[in-house]
Amino acid sequence: MSDKKVKSKLAFLVVSVLVLSSCNKHFTVQDNAYKEYGIDNQSEVDSSVVKYYMPYKQQMEAEMNRVIGETEQELTKSSDPETLLGNFFSDATLTEALKIDPSVQFALSTTKGGLRNTLPKGNITVSGIFELMPFENELVILKLSGASVQKVIDFIASKNGQPVAGIRMKIKNNVGYDVTISGKPFDINQTYTVLTSDYLANNGDDQSCMANPLERKNIGLKVRDALMDYIGGQTKNGKKINTQLDGRISVTNE
Repeated sequence: MSDKKVKSKLAFLVVSVLVLSSCNKHFTVQDNAYKEYGIDNQSEVDSSVVKYYMPYKQQMEAEMNRVIGETEQELTKSSDPETLLGNFFSDATLTEALKIDPSVQFALSTTKGGLRNTLPKGNITVSGIFELMPFENELVILKLSGASVQKVIDFIASKNGQPVAGIRMKIKNNVGYDVTISGKPFDINQTYTVLTSDYLANNGDDQSCMANPLERKNIGLKVRDALMDYIGGQTKNGKKINTQLDGRISVTNE
């Protein structure tokens, strides 16, 4: 065997031993320190950091700027009993939930405060939906007694309306009346199936009207995904979002 071949074999053995020994090492943290680095427009640009994150930034921007649909009018929010944005939000989530559970009768899937941004007339982008619904909340289906639904009605009336779908009511002096659910007069002796979010089901927004349901079902669908699925479905069918005010909540305090 030549000297060259012997040296090559020795080198291979040394590398193998080093690799095997390194695979058996287990590192543990011996110490750590926290330091905050302030970054503003006076900070020097670190090109290596920019080079590292730029591909991710470009990929994220491309996804966020992706157009998923179009709305024929600006969907706005306000303190009004009924709003275009609230109707859109509620109708969209109810439509998608019905594909999973056709027994759902009405939806209170957000509150006025949960609508975090408006959608301008024209293209709807992924980022627009993230700005409208930045939270990771999921849709939940509850079976409620008539007495519990009365508490839901009282909650909606106390706030002079909330975004809803499948339920209609009039409100006078913060009291709901002439309530219909799925087109039928509300009957306190019946049970009802309501769509909401896990946030509201867990007593979010300082309410407990949906506490103690007869049944609770988590359907594994994020509220934001339901909105995007609805818009995508409309687009696929050649339709634009054309939400209207239909008088589902009307208030008279005279």
